[in-house]
Amino acid sequence: MNIDPDFAEASPAVLMAAALHLLSCSAAHGLSSAKARALVQHLSTLAGRPDTDPLLARSCDELAEVWTRLGEELEMRRQEEAAQARAAAAFPAQGAMLH
Repeated sequence: MNIDPDFAEASPAVLMAAALHLLSCSAAHGLSSAKARALVQHLSTLAGRPDTDPLLARSCDELAEVWTRLGEELEMRRQEEAAQARAAAAFPAQGAMLH
């Protein structure tokens, strides 16, 4: 992963604060693929810094993998829902539907 220069210059505390903020926003308002990507970027940057404690770096690596998968699953679900919506728009139901 290419590290953004702004991220590379950020202190570990700033990166951790941003990651915690993204986690809190996701819990309060729902996860998005953009939040997941941003969180992965923060965690990966923090894990790759030489001044990050080894235990924290390992945790960040593991969490980045988890959030990468979550973001990918969310994006696939969004694409499937968009495809279903397009299909429904192309073939609107005739008459009332009974449940």
